[in-house]
Amino acid sequence: MKIRGIACSMPSRRVSNEEVIELVRESSSARLSARQLDQVAARMRSLFRVSGSKYRHWREEGELARDFALRAAEEALEKAELSPGDIDLLLYVGVGRGWVEPGMSHYFTHALGLANATCFDLLDACLSWLRALHVAHQFLRSGVYRNIMVLNAEFHQAYDGWSISDPDELEYRFAQSTIGECATATILSKGEGGEEPYFEFRTDASLHTLCKIPLPNIAQYSEAERCPTLDPLVFFAYSADLFRAARRMIVAHYRGSHELRRRGYDIVFAHSASRSLADWIANEIGADGRSVNVFEEFGNTVSASIPAAMCWAIERGRLKRGMRMLHVMGSAGFSVGFAHMVY
Repeated sequence: MKIRGIACSMPSRRVSNEEVIELVRESSSARLSARQLDQVAARMRSLFRVSGSKYRHWREEGELARDFALRAAEEALEKAELSPGDIDLLLYVGVGRGWVEPGMSHYFTHALGLANATCFDLLDACLSWLRALHVAHQFLRSGVYRNIMVLNAEFHQAYDGWSISDPDELEYRFAQSTIGECATATILSKGEGGEEPYFEFRTDASLHTLCKIPLPNIAQYSEAERCPTLDPLVFFAYSADLFRAARRMIVAHYRGSHELRRRGYDIVFAHSASRSLADWIANEIGADGRSVNVFEEFGNTVSASIPAAMCWAIERGRLKRGMRMLHVMGSAGFSVGFAHMVY
């Protein structure tokens, strides 16, 4: 399998940490005292320093998520030197979406004029893009499809509840303040020999309560949620516990995998949930300055984080054809994933 074309489309509005803090202060002013608001601001500044967050990109008023996804898809087609009719399958992998049913893939298949394509959604939180590459590899290797587009549109302001009623809520509300917005499109085709892509995944499902975007009927499906405020469609994440799980599972899995350690790599792309965490993991697996970390500029762009970082690296000459890539991902659930492939 080869990546035939990859593109990223991101809003131009660059939002600083202080702008997010002010948004939280304004949204919470009716619930918190002036002293509590100062406590929240101080705590957020401290957490931003620890995580390495500086900026994230959000839409301007009137900008629509779908337009960024369509722009990324059209650019990826151009880079792949393919027409819409050449795509056989579209996999939509974004957590960002406008409805639950049918799959968002149906809208984008229609909007892009992919007349010969079938489609479906693949959803596994931030890990969705990497899961889709694994699925696409199996389809391409078996000859079921020739050209597959993997598309996401991670635009999450609608999932953010900025108003808090107690400073302690930052334990599970802070993560939303690092989320950035982005769409990416990746076009995959059958490879032409050489080293085959390789994937490994592992899950500790007991940690599913650490991070969610609840629906109104969550109580019908789960009897023991940890978060005390399960506001419908408001994202929450216990970041400290998630990062402890990532450190434990990612490093242990990599060190325990003979195949991953056997395969050499030229560049590493890790999920951007925290600059300090990504740097720590890169050091533990011996990346030796070969990792790409764009968290300071783009924040956590959910399932778009690795393809967005790849586009950034391509533009700056850090990622070139023929380079061996190691992809490392930790994701709500809690799952970890690795991929090794040649660009």
